[in-house]
Amino acid sequence: MTLDELREAIDAVDDEMLSLLHKRAALAATVGERKVNQGNAPFYVPSREAKIIRRLLARHSDAAEHSHMTKIPDEAIHGIFREVIGACLALEHPMTIAYLGPEGTFTHTAATRQFGATANYMACKNFDAIFDAVESGRATYGVVPVENAFEGAVTHTLDLFADMEREIYICAEVQLSIHHHLFSHADSPDEIEMVISHPQPLAQCRKWLQEHLPNASMMEVDSTVRAARMIEEAKESGNGSLDWQHAAAVGPYAIVDQTSLPLMQKNIEDHHDNTTRFLVIGQHDSPASGEDKTALVMSVKDEPGALHNLIQSFSSRNIGLTRIESRPSKKKLWEYLFFVDIQGHRDHEDVAAAIKEIGDKTGSFIKILGSYPVSRKL
Repeated sequence: MTLDELREAIDAVDDEMLSLLHKRAALAATVGERKVNQGNAPFYVPSREAKIIRRLLARHSDAAEHSHMTKIPDEAIHGIFREVIGACLALEHPMTIAYLGPEGTFTHTAATRQFGATANYMACKNFDAIFDAVESGRATYGVVPVENAFEGAVTHTLDLFADMEREIYICAEVQLSIHHHLFSHADSPDEIEMVISHPQPLAQCRKWLQEHLPNASMMEVDSTVRAARMIEEAKESGNGSLDWQHAAAVGPYAIVDQTSLPLMQKNIEDHHDNTTRFLVIGQHDSPASGEDKTALVMSVKDEPGALHNLIQSFSSRNIGLTRIESRPSKKKLWEYLFFVDIQGHRDHEDVAAAIKEIGDKTGSFIKILGSYPVSRKL
């Protein structure tokens, strides 16, 4: 085939793909109508989406293994179908997703990876505002970070779950590869006297900053994009309180799309396989998908072996714990809450039995924060 003939063949395939997308969209719209007729059926069903993605990735790998064609990366297949699913979901029912703003933060990236470009997005100033938006119904769902692979838990998120007396559940998780970059108007790193960012990026770049900018002071702000905009605003206004010529921001590459702050150094994170896990919160959790986690918050009576007795309820049933974190209860001195992620869905017989057993124990408290599909790193 000539080059022109190859291009014509590609055009024909594109036309066929577009026709199939129209067909899928029509089916999704019909699904939305059925859900409206059912009354309270949720439009966003993370377990269904997880099954679709897992099935397609398995089929993709199988097809690539038995053919001599170049394999499209799994990440690309995942991204393509996530966007298709998100667009079709928007046809079923318009959704508003709350995230830590402004646009371009890692939380915003995690939200768009999960819900696609067609959802409505609500930028919030802090995590409290995200929870409030979901609780009030102003946002359909919210996205919040919960832990980093190297820096551990995002304690503010855990504290909001601990203080929560509202019906908000975890319904999905997103794992996002994290890369941090240095942005500044300075001519060289030697001229930087202050580094501004969210506390998590500063912690995740601690060694690099200590080695390359040992004399720079650190300023913590609400978001990475906000840090970059502070420097830009100081430059534009001539505000003497912030020396924009000797300041730098640390954050995602998306900063280049949000400000005119120059990129000085790429990938300054201390660990290049850095990953942050985000949670999707809503007014319901997810049905079982076949590979799930359940998040719990527990407290125990202050006595020897109390925590061991709780964990024994899971280990005796061969239920794995994937995470356990402790936080002060803030209700009584030296009293702690334990945040636990376990393997399995809360509707599974063994998981339900373990949760009931803990609830029946004297002096123990347990609350289900939600069951949701296990995600893959993006």
